[in-house]
Amino acid sequence: MLAQPILSDAQDRDPQNHNEFVKVAFSDVICEPPAVRSPQCSYQFTKTVYDSTVNATYSLLTLILGGLLSFVYGLTCGIISFLCVWFATPAIRFWLIPLGLMGKIWIFFVKCFFDPWYESCGRIFSNVNINFRSNTVQNV
Repeated sequence: MLAQPILSDAQDRDPQNHNEFVKVAFSDVICEPPAVRSPQCSYQFTKTVYDSTVNATYSLLTLILGGLLSFVYGLTCGIISFLCVWFATPAIRFWLIPLGLMGKIWIFFVKCFFDPWYESCGRIFSNVNINFRSNTVQNV
């Protein structure tokens, strides 16, 4: 098996954009209207503090919980794959064989007993005509 290359910071780590909604920039959170502006140095300082805090928090939580969560997710996906391959698919295949036979017997039963019954009922009621007339009595 070939080893996967280690991603550098310049490479896109979410090429399929699964986490597009998480990309929150400073300008998405702190929005100053044109009428009220803080000094440029204050704005740059708060932007630097925000970006540093977001990056540090994400890095710290990734270091603490990333390995454990990736183990749990890998274990869960492995268990689900195992259950699908060794239990669900064989069980479905196992029941499709007798259900196919039961389906053929059911079709035979319907064609022999219900089709003539429904056809007879249809012929009996085919000549029934229902007319809706309103007869009103007029006073003279």
